[in-house]
Amino acid sequence: MTDTKTKTKAIESYVLTNSYNKTAKEIGISDKTVKKIVEENPKLYEQKKDEFVNKASRIIDKALEKLEKELDKDGIPVNNLTTVIGTLYDKRALAKGESTNNDSITIKMSDELKELSK
Repeated sequence: MTDTKTKTKAIESYVLTNSYNKTAKEIGISDKTVKKIVEENPKLYEQKKDEFVNKASRIIDKALEKLEKELDKDGIPVNNLTTVIGTLYDKRALAKGESTNNDSITIKMSDELKELSK
């Protein structure tokens, strides 16, 4: 039997990692137990996922505002802010069930090549 605190920690970790194995190692329980906790607590999982998505969105918005201000003056290195934004953007996308991969390719061909390809 897993206590409420462990269940909550496991679900919060799983929302961030999207991995039963990583969560299991972090929490100190088996990956099968993590999977069972997530599957048996869909409302808590959705709640924690929504909380993270909302928090990540607020932080991204704040970082973007700060980035915009800092671009015009010397201050926080831009690469620090872009790293935070990129990481949170990916984590938020994963929590929302969206892909973080850029898996589309656009190829522009000249009219001559288009004609040859017919």
